[in-house]
Amino acid sequence: MVGWGGRRRAAGGLSAARRGNEGGVAGIAERWQLAGRLAQRRRSGPGGAGAGNARGHAGRPRGAPAVDPAMRRRQSGMAVIMALLIVALATTAASLVLWQQGLWWHQLENDKSRAQLRLVAEAGLGWAMEILRFNNVSGGGVVAQSQLWAQPLPQTEAQGVKVGGALSDLQGRFNINSLVNAQGQVDKDQLMFYRDLLKTLSLPSTLSEPLLRKLRGLSDKEDPLTQSEQDAAPRPSHPLARVEMLRWLPGYTPEVMDTLLPHIAALPPQATAINVNTATDKVLKTLMPGIGDGNLMVLMKQRQAVYYKDKADFLARPPGNLVKSNFSNMVGATSNYFLLDSRSSYGKAKLRMRAMIYSNLNVVRLVWRRDGNDDRGARSDGETNDDAATLSAGRLAR
Repeated sequence: MVGWGGRRRAAGGLSAARRGNEGGVAGIAERWQLAGRLAQRRRSGPGGAGAGNARGHAGRPRGAPAVDPAMRRRQSGMAVIMALLIVALATTAASLVLWQQGLWWHQLENDKSRAQLRLVAEAGLGWAMEILRFNNVSGGGVVAQSQLWAQPLPQTEAQGVKVGGALSDLQGRFNINSLVNAQGQVDKDQLMFYRDLLKTLSLPSTLSEPLLRKLRGLSDKEDPLTQSEQDAAPRPSHPLARVEMLRWLPGYTPEVMDTLLPHIAALPPQATAINVNTATDKVLKTLMPGIGDGNLMVLMKQRQAVYYKDKADFLARPPGNLVKSNFSNMVGATSNYFLLDSRSSYGKAKLRMRAMIYSNLNVVRLVWRRDGNDDRGARSDGETNDDAATLSAGRLAR
């Protein structure tokens, strides 16, 4: 028979066994609950299990979306690129501002230089007109190359400005506007002289035809020598304001112009006389077709010291007697139209001024003026323009 103490120990062992069974069941339940929660977390987010996942989610609020580390790196790269673009844009804008300021400064310097050169050109023009006025008094109506006006102004430099220039007699050349008189009629003797001059220069005489059409205002299909229509109703002439306008006519190529320009001028149609004291060698050769080259050189040297006083003086002295009979009325010893060609420079700025001056007794005035860097750059769009002052063809006809 078991005693009381033995029954107590048996009962205690049974109770411990029951508690152990209950604890094991509870532990299994808790583990199943933990596994369920982990599975739910995996389904709710893209992150994986493990300690790294736990650390990735521990710092964000519950329910916030997870941020991919790769996305974070891409966002950081875009921010750097945007910053670089902003810096580059700011640098470009600053460079543009500095460039514009530098350009403005250079323009200001150029304007200042051009203004100074214009003042120098004005002074040169005034000098030329005073020389011509003096020659009208001292020359006795005769214009010759031995006079003061024909001496070129040597290149002079003062305060950084270089200037030089010379006057030339335009009536020592053939006046292309004299081919057609003010009534629009062709002057046959002038036309013959121009054709002979072209032959002397080894140029085709047919170049006279487009010029006649231009001076008479005819179309390309009309015959420039037809006189019947103009005799019934004379047309006003259309003189050229400048010889450079010949470039617009067919046949007057740059090569032809280079050959022709030194021997022609564009003057009023009534200026038909040629000054034998200043005429070019080709013009003299055309006046006297029979003169030899040696005698022509002697004539041109002799007139430097002993100039011709008038037409009769020239025709009386050899080889003046060789003048073609049709051209005897074209001989003269005086001039009223002169060309001033001056060049000035100040630093990098350059200015060339060409001006035609009318001079007769006490009347000395500017006919037209052109300013520019060279012949191509010069403009002629108005009489009061700062860069050019050019006489219109209509006023030249008067």
